[in-house]
Amino acid sequence: MRKFFVLLLAFTLLTGVAFAAEGDYILKDRQVYRVEKGKETLLEDDEPQFFNTDAGMWAWILVDPELSEGMKGSKPGIYFFLNGKPVTFLPMEQAGACMMEFSPSGEKLLISRGTEVWQDLMLYFIEDGKFVSKKSFISAGHSFWIDPHRFLFTSVDKNKGPRTKDGDDWWNSPALYDTVFEELTVLKEATETKNYFITGYDHDTGVIDLNEASVKDTKDWGDPDKIEYKEITVETPAAG
Repeated sequence: MRKFFVLLLAFTLLTGVAFAAEGDYILKDRQVYRVEKGKETLLEDDEPQFFNTDAGMWAWILVDPELSEGMKGSKPGIYFFLNGKPVTFLPMEQAGACMMEFSPSGEKLLISRGTEVWQDLMLYFIEDGKFVSKKSFISAGHSFWIDPHRFLFTSVDKNKGPRTKDGDDWWNSPALYDTVFEELTVLKEATETKNYFITGYDHDTGVIDLNEASVKDTKDWGDPDKIEYKEITVETPAAG
């Protein structure tokens, strides 16, 4: 179970100078401050996010000039902290729309960014405090780490084209990616008449919850009244 803690995040002069080269935001007492010419200004509408891992407590600040007046003029991106210490700044356009999912070990990170229809899902390895890009996918909905090395996500196949004339319904299949073997496994293949979304995962049983959308004929995708929905499950494949 995820646990969130209130941390007192203090910075020494040395770490402050090292991080200042990356940007101008810091954390103190679970709050975000912008630093300009040595002056710290509290951004009352912005809160950092925290996630506890085996490596320690990760925290991050999403910096996007579109988020608030206090961030105007800033370079968009994500500030990362581990156990209260600044680690790095990751440049990222539209950072305010990003969602983070650290692996249980705290050594890998998923970042998703996009719309409700589909997102770019980016996999990073954290090596010596640096975020190394490893793989990217097109996904829909939420992604789930099921262990330190594998995660689930709904894979979007845009190459097969939209099912509706409005172009807002792509082929979606539940998938599992193994970061050790670098293998992608599709758990339930979408077809011309069936589409799937991951809705949940049970860590105790390894059961994956799916929503199946289906029609009798491909032309029926354009009519919401002809689309049928039901909940189904699949088992998580064994590791390796």
